[in-house]
Amino acid sequence: MSRECTIVQDLLPLYEEDLLQLETKQFIEEHLKSCHECGHVTEQAQIPLPAEVKPGGTSKKMMRKITVKLTTIQIFFVAIAFILAMSTTIMNDNSGFILTYAILGAVTYLFYRSVLVTVLLAGVPNFIWNCLLYITDWFGELYAESFSEALQIALTTLIIHLFITFIGIIIGFCIVKIREEN
Repeated sequence: MSRECTIVQDLLPLYEEDLLQLETKQFIEEHLKSCHECGHVTEQAQIPLPAEVKPGGTSKKMMRKITVKLTTIQIFFVAIAFILAMSTTIMNDNSGFILTYAILGAVTYLFYRSVLVTVLLAGVPNFIWNCLLYITDWFGELYAESFSEALQIALTTLIIHLFITFIGIIIGFCIVKIREEN
């Protein structure tokens, strides 16, 4: 295949849509008259696709499918955040939250590419869980003497977890930049 063939085949979609200037269009037509291979490629492009290959459904159905998939993934991330919040509470003397919240921050940032969404997905479930744990007696005992002390513990825990999440966000941001450079 010659250099002209490569150029002509790259321009064929624009030629078929009649989006080329007159000189370029004439160049392609002259080449197609003399080149059997490019003529064959043009003929193949004119053949309609079989019925099973054509997209089935409207754009609304397609958007609905995409929305359902994204919602499922979002629910998965929220569930993971809640499980991490329940299992890695600082007050339980569990330091595993450092690694898990850094990973949660990195993965969530890589998926959404948004610091705000990452902070919300890591922070809201954590804060809710800590409020349930420290402010209410749903679990049989109160950890704090007063509401304000319990709220202070919940907020302190949230700040520490978000700090670790920000480390994960920085890791995710660095991964994105490395991928863009490559």
